[in-house]
Amino acid sequence: MTAVADCRADAPGVLLVQNDVQKGMEAEFNRWYQQQHLAERLAIDGFQVARRYQALGAQPAYMAIYECSSIEVLRSAAYRERLAAPSAWTRKVMPAFRSTLRSACRETWSLGEGAGGTAVVVQCKPVGGREQEARHFIAERLGPRLMATDSLVRMALWEADDAVSGDSGAEAALRGARDSRVHWVLFIESYDLAQLAPALHRQWLNGEGAENGLLIGSWARYQLMCRRCAS
Repeated sequence: MTAVADCRADAPGVLLVQNDVQKGMEAEFNRWYQQQHLAERLAIDGFQVARRYQALGAQPAYMAIYECSSIEVLRSAAYRERLAAPSAWTRKVMPAFRSTLRSACRETWSLGEGAGGTAVVVQCKPVGGREQEARHFIAERLGPRLMATDSLVRMALWEADDAVSGDSGAEAALRGARDSRVHWVLFIESYDLAQLAPALHRQWLNGEGAENGLLIGSWARYQLMCRRCAS
């Protein structure tokens, strides 16, 4: 289990992107991701792993996660240059994005090892002034309880940084509507979603999170489509 911290200098970085796709563009959207976009991102120094997911009865329909050596990668010159000069294929596909959520995050805590075939993405946020209390609740109580359900592979806390998320340059302009963002995300990877879902319901319904400074928002389930590592 990693330590809980406000803003560790060595915390891994995560870029979270969720979106729907304009009708009629879904096949090309998937080809673009698989044949060009993931490779482009993983060629940038500091990008380590890329994963794509499809929603299970939820919206937005797609999710991409990029794991980076630190959040600073997401404001590096190399990344900003890529955002400022989208490829011809990117310029064609990006306008088909709908309901886009994009946040640069620090992974401030995790429990478990590996990658699960399904993931639950829980949007949440701390009560103002009770951030450290909420972090400790996740690390010392919620995480160990969920891990005891025998359905979890890994669980992590991602804390968004709006200053780093910023504006994604020419790519954001191509998407048209302003991207939405998260506060915090609990990213829960599972090998048995049938066990995990009721366990999560029990935890949210008991209200213990709010008592400990953590406000739970929406959550959605996703199926892993692919995982690629940097060369």
